[in-house]
Parts: sequence; structure tokens; C-alpha cells
Amino acid sequence: MRKPIKFVTKWLIAPVTLVFIGLFVFLMFIRYPEPITTYQLATAVPSQQPQVFKTNEIPASSEPYLFPVGEIPETLPLTINHEGTEYSTTELIEETGTHALVILRDGVITYEYYAEGWDEQRQQNVMSVGKTMLSMAVGQLIDRGLVQESASIIEYLPQFADNPGMEDVTIKHLLDMQSCIDIPEEYPPGPEGWFTPVAQLFATTDVEYVLENNIGFACQPGSEEYEYRSANSQLLGMIFKNVTGSSLSEFFANNVWEPIGANHDASWAIDSEGGYEKGFCCFNASARDLALIGSVFLESGKVAYGPNQGETVLSENWFGRMTTPAGVWFGGYGSETFGAGMWHKPKEQLVSQGYRGQFIWINPYTDTVIVKLSDDFSDYYEQTVTMLDQISFGN
Repeated sequence: MRKPIKFVTKWLIAPVTLVFIGLFVFLMFIRYPEPITTYQLATAVPSQQPQVFKTNEIPASSEPYLFPVGEIPETLPLTINHEGTEYSTTELIEETGTHALVILRDGVITYEYYAEGWDEQRQQNVMSVGKTMLSMAVGQLIDRGLVQESASIIEYLPQFADNPGMEDVTIKHLLDMQSCIDIPEEYPPGPEGWFTPVAQLFATTDVEYVLENNIGFACQPGSEEYEYRSANSQLLGMIFKNVTGSSLSEFFANNVWEPIGANHDASWAIDSEGGYEKGFCCFNASARDLALIGSVFLESGKVAYGPNQGETVLSENWFGRMTTPAGVWFGGYGSETFGAGMWHKPKEQLVSQGYRGQFIWINPYTDTVIVKLSDDFSDYYEQTVTMLDQISFGN
């Protein structure tokens, strides 16, 4: 009996161990997590990612807003008319992988839906919605005179001075996706997509290393051949340590999450302990608290509800900056209406949106904020936008 066991150990277990060790060393060399975490990050959907990432915690407000809930829940329209075709609202919600759908009107929750296994406390990675959180924090740096929009990023991140062309990139370029940094926004399915530069930023244990080794330029910063690139936001998120001495998460917690009256903890994914936040994405929060973020834009940058009502979160200047499109075009999703981490829709509506169906939809005409959190693998993006628009107007 011992001989077969030795045979299995020698010819099966030992080679598998060597492969695992080799993979571990390779992943360390390219600044990825150990194999199990790397696999989890490569396969996890946004709803699963908060449990996989290393994160910096953002504590709930010490003075949370106590959400009133409407006595009679709002009834959603049975169908949505998109370009002349009727779509079942219930089916759209289900087929777009919706986990949470919250409607806040005048500070009152009029509709709240959670899929099985979800509740008001659960965090979701909201992907590029995090760019809006980042812009809110950057605006406070600018208002305090700690950062100038016209200044070169090298003034705040001198470690990138050896990357040719970076001296011409300004804070404004990064905010409006005008840097011309050529790190493609590509998400190929399967293993092919695990090692694209933007996927490396998502998974890496060293965002600085990934940027230093991938930054190149497709055009002169500020020219007319710009592209939407998450690397812009990642660079912005890295300035906080040098400028304030604290992390992006700590700054955001003290200056945004606390005053708005957030009910629950949030978190921001980091590359490593004591490292940088993944500021281009990977902000994890509950639907209700994201609705409070949206409500700041209903009150011209001030806290809309609760104990801190009227406190300034965004100055008048920065509120104007975030609610005015930059007027640039980089293709897709109405990008000419993007600026400073926010998308702009007709009728002065504002949208913060992220990969796989994350939305904060803000309608100032009806004092409405809609939050939709999803694992959306459908082809119903345009129909979803129409649905949120029509619901926001009460249609």
C-alpha cells in the first residue's frame, strides 16, 4: 500500500506543488496577488468583489440620515417605451441582473427592491461610479488651494517624471479624460482579458509599477484625439497621500461620507496594505448611501437631508464644474457630455455610471435619485437608460 502512495506523491502531488509555486513566483513578479485571489478577481462579478479585494474601510457617519419610507410604495410603470418598442419593466430589472433598485424622492424612499440575498446594508463594487466619488474629493483639494487644475501631475506625483510626456499632463486633463494616455479601456472575455493593462490596474498589488511600465501617449495631452481611460482617474487618486498626508479613503470619509449622513460602512479597494486606492473603480457601498451621494447634486453641492443639512460638500465652483459637461468627444455613451467624473443627460440630468450596470441617476426637476446596482451581462444598456429616465420623471 505504501508504494502506490509514494508513487502518487512523486508523480502527481509533487509536480502540482511545483506548478503552484512557479505560478506564485510568476504572479509576484508581475505584481499580482497570490494565485487563489488572482483567480477570484478574474472571475468575480461586481457584487462579489468587495469580499475579494483588500480594502480601506470608510466608516458610517456618526450622524446618519434616518431614511423615511413612503407609506404607499411607488408603483413602477408596467412597460418602458424605448425607440417605439415596449419593454416589460420587471423583465428589464431581472434581465439586467439587478440586485438593488432604490428610488429617493424629496428625501423619502418611495421604492426599494433587493434581490434574494440582498438587503439595505450590502456593499457592491460600483466600478466607475467611483470616479464620481474621486472627483468630489479632488474638488475639495482644489478649493483648499492644495491642487491646481492647470498644474502638471508631476508636481504631485514626481515618481512619474521619468515617463516622457507626463510633464504635459495636467489635473484638468485627467479629470476630463483629455490626457491622451494610451492604456486602452479593453475588457476581453476569458483568460485573454486577465493581463490587459487596465485589468492589471484592477488586480495588481502595485498600481505605481503598472502605470510606470504601461504609460505611453496616443497624442499630445489636451489635443482632440483623446480617449476615455481609467488610468486618468487612477493617477488622480494617487495624489492624496502626497498632498494631504492621508489616504484617499480617509479624506473621502471625513469630508464626504461623514457629512452626508451615510448609514453604513463603505470601502475602497487598495493595491496593498498602506498602498494606493484603486481610484478609477472599486468603491464599495450600499444603494441607500449612494442615493445620499446623488442627493448632494440636488442641493447645489450641499448636504440635502439629515443632521448636517446645508453643510457644503462641493463648493459653488466645484458643483458648477461637475455639473457642466467638458464638451469633449472620445466615442460612445454620449461622451461629449462627460466632465469631471460625471455624465450629463438631457434635461439637466446627471448620471454616475459603472461597468456591468451600476447607476446613480439624478433628476433635479423631480428631486429624484435612483440607484441601480447590478451584475449586468445583457445587451440592454440603452433600454436601461430609458427606463431610469422615464422612472425619474414618474412616467
